[in-house]
Amino acid sequence: MSNQETEFNRWIETLPPEAKQKFKSSLNKAFSYEPKVAIFGKTGVGKSSLTNALFGKDVCPISNVEACTREPKEVFMQLEGDSKGIKLLDVPGIGENAEKDKEYFSLYAKILEEADMALWVLKGDDRTFTSDEDFYKTCMKTYIDKGKPFVVAINQVDKIEPYREWDVAKHKPSPAQEANIANKIIYVSNQFGDLPPSKIIPVSANERYNLDKLVLALVNQLPADKKFITINNMDEGLQKREEIKREKAKSFMETVNEVIDSLPIPENLKTVGKLATATVSLFADVVKRTWSFLKGLF
Repeated sequence: MSNQETEFNRWIETLPPEAKQKFKSSLNKAFSYEPKVAIFGKTGVGKSSLTNALFGKDVCPISNVEACTREPKEVFMQLEGDSKGIKLLDVPGIGENAEKDKEYFSLYAKILEEADMALWVLKGDDRTFTSDEDFYKTCMKTYIDKGKPFVVAINQVDKIEPYREWDVAKHKPSPAQEANIANKIIYVSNQFGDLPPSKIIPVSANERYNLDKLVLALVNQLPADKKFITINNMDEGLQKREEIKREKAKSFMETVNEVIDSLPIPENLKTVGKLATATVSLFADVVKRTWSFLKGLF
């Protein structure tokens, strides 16, 4: 156990029984929440491959046949494996049938009411996004205006011309591709009308390109506790990237500090607790171990 962990654990032990119990129960409530990520897009844009790249696991299968008759809660999926802290939704794609699209829009609206964040996936080498634009204006914009975290991912940008110039060794686009990707972002922004370019992230699931930027854009508007849980359920390789590590540590610290502020203890004791939390948050490996320790308290 590191010195940082020792100080943090020692502070917990100094808490009066009532405050210690509230600390445990409040953290349990904050960290046991299961953020809901709604993932939309036309069939064939690579939603599944992008989802697996982001979360490092295969998502549970869902039947497209009955999807439109289900309630949103029944459609949300949990990831397989040990990590059960997040729910994903991969719904049937739009754009294949106008009648079905109407049904899907109705389903999407119900899902969006419950989702904490929404990711819309486009295909990089598509030339038109008419059905995507319809979805945005008909179904999504109302929720964006209310503050729903929403990001558009342009997937498979490694296929954007000149695709033969993709830097295979460094897993990134050539200068010529970067210019065309920038043009694609502007095109999508104009197609959708009032969607800021900052909400449009070019990625490649197969090349693992720009996934960290997509994660940061997706969790940017979330409260600290949901942000931490979401990042904590991301692919372990992604969690090692510097910006992701910093955001995870920051959200961990903010969540714990909010709980400390709610405790019925003197201000000086709160300050000591926050200093201990800040020290823990400086080190990613310590955050990981402290998170495991805190789960043991619940």
